[in-house]
Amino acid sequence: MEFAEQMSDPPIVGIGASASGIKALQQLVEAIPGDTGAAYVVVVDVPPAQHLALADILRPRTAMPVVQADGRQRLSRNHVYLIAPNEAMPAAGVIVLPLPPVDASLPLPDDAAAPRDVRIRQLSAALGLAQDQIRLTREEADLAKRRLHAANEALQRLNGELQQKLDTVSRACSDLENFMAATDIATLILDQALCIQRFTPRLLELFDISADDLGRPIDEFTHQLEYDGLADHSREVLRTLMPVEHEVMSRDGGWYLVRIRPHRTIDGAVGGVICTFVAITERRRAEEALRESEERLRQEMRLVEVTRSPIFVWDFNGGILQWNRGSEQLYGYRREEALGQRKDILLHTRVPGSTFAELRQTLLARGSWSGELVHRAKDGRLLTVESQIELVEMGGRHLVLESTRDITDYKLWEERQQLLLGELTHRVKNALTVVQSLARQTLRTTGSREDLIERFEGRLSALAAAYKLLVETDWQGAELGVLARSQLNAYAGRQQDRLQIRGNPVMLPPDYATPFGLVLHELATNAAKYGALSSEAGRVALSWELGGRNNSHHRLTVIWKERGGPPVNAPEHRGFGTALIGGGIPGSSVRHEFRREGVVCTIEVDLPPGEADTAV
Repeated sequence: MEFAEQMSDPPIVGIGASASGIKALQQLVEAIPGDTGAAYVVVVDVPPAQHLALADILRPRTAMPVVQADGRQRLSRNHVYLIAPNEAMPAAGVIVLPLPPVDASLPLPDDAAAPRDVRIRQLSAALGLAQDQIRLTREEADLAKRRLHAANEALQRLNGELQQKLDTVSRACSDLENFMAATDIATLILDQALCIQRFTPRLLELFDISADDLGRPIDEFTHQLEYDGLADHSREVLRTLMPVEHEVMSRDGGWYLVRIRPHRTIDGAVGGVICTFVAITERRRAEEALRESEERLRQEMRLVEVTRSPIFVWDFNGGILQWNRGSEQLYGYRREEALGQRKDILLHTRVPGSTFAELRQTLLARGSWSGELVHRAKDGRLLTVESQIELVEMGGRHLVLESTRDITDYKLWEERQQLLLGELTHRVKNALTVVQSLARQTLRTTGSREDLIERFEGRLSALAAAYKLLVETDWQGAELGVLARSQLNAYAGRQQDRLQIRGNPVMLPPDYATPFGLVLHELATNAAKYGALSSEAGRVALSWELGGRNNSHHRLTVIWKERGGPPVNAPEHRGFGTALIGGGIPGSSVRHEFRREGVVCTIEVDLPPGEADTAV
């Protein structure tokens, strides 16, 4: 390889190569940068006809233009020039080509054999160069084929992805069409100019439009709504990008909820507005009914709050929710104390003959319950109430409305009535028995008809007086002093000083009051006939005292003492009156003495514990 450099512009680099050095020449040209500013002149020992093939071989190896020099031309920077060996080197940027060579087909002298060998070598080099070009062309064709195959595969993949996207878009369009057709909501889609883009079939009930009206402005159409602000509100949504909604009435009395919101495209841009018209007539009616119901409920709650009847509301699974003034007055708990407490725990609810758990089960099964309950007030009093309970469901909760009426006094009176009825039945039977006994004994011991009537009437009067006292005290008993005066005052007449009655108040039980009345009547009757009350100077002293306990009983001692009457003689035989005095009072001990100066009768009896406690 030779390098020839001259000081002319551009610099010239000379490169020499033989036919066998073509590969080395390719590597050299490939290694030279394309912007050195020099002109490269390549001298290759190949026939001129092969220079064009050599230029095709070198062009893919460099970015510089490869030029086949012919005739006289100037050299340029960053170019590669090919010349034959017998051509002149360029000078001053000019390549001078010699005359064409002698035709090799002419006969040569003997001394011209050597140039013929050179010609053969040149042909051989040209053949090798052609083979290299063919091989290079094949390699480039294979590479192009592989690249084309890869491009086809990529194109097929892109076609498949595009087809999938097209299918997805097609399904989405189909779904949208089906949705728009199947929805029961009137929907209208407008573009930014408020022209109709799409609508659902339901919209035809409100707007006088058809499928041929797509693309026309919405304000050109009439509708059935009392609503003139659709266009203005749509423009407002396009300006602010904030949705709006209004409740409007239709001309047939129905109601619709109009919602207008931005309609965005798939890339997020605002393409217009979407308007929906939802029928809310039933909801409006339900809301109106609910408002009326709530107002009635508030009025009823105010009535419940001010009423004096105990009414309260409690959660079936929780505590007390409402507690009115009547409940405060009956049970003693203030509203703040009762709210939130479990009703059965606060009031210690007891269900006579059942349990509170069974009451709850009845409420769930029937929705109501009525009956008697026992509640405990704050001060510990047990209250019998008549309760009315209703179970209602409200807002997903089970609420219990309970109203009560205090019947404690009524129950006590009812019990007392039953007791009095039983007592009356018992007393009537006893009274009849006593009357029968009085009649028999009086008839047996009386000689004359007048004496029989007198004694029987007196004894009946004594019995009636005793019963009268018992009735006046509701059969609680009779006070001994009052009983004694009712039996004895008639015998004293106008001279009440003839009768002296002394003793602390003592309440005799009903079973003792009647016998005591009969005994006092017999003593007074005998005194009026034979004793102290038969003369004006006679006196009777009746006294009693209540002693201490004896085996949990109180000992009552009653003394009847006569004086100032005629001398007393003991009776020759024991009559009914004497027997009544000695044994008429149950459980008593009687000493009936017939002293000369007057009769003395001492009666001792033990009163029952309960009655003795009230007798003191």
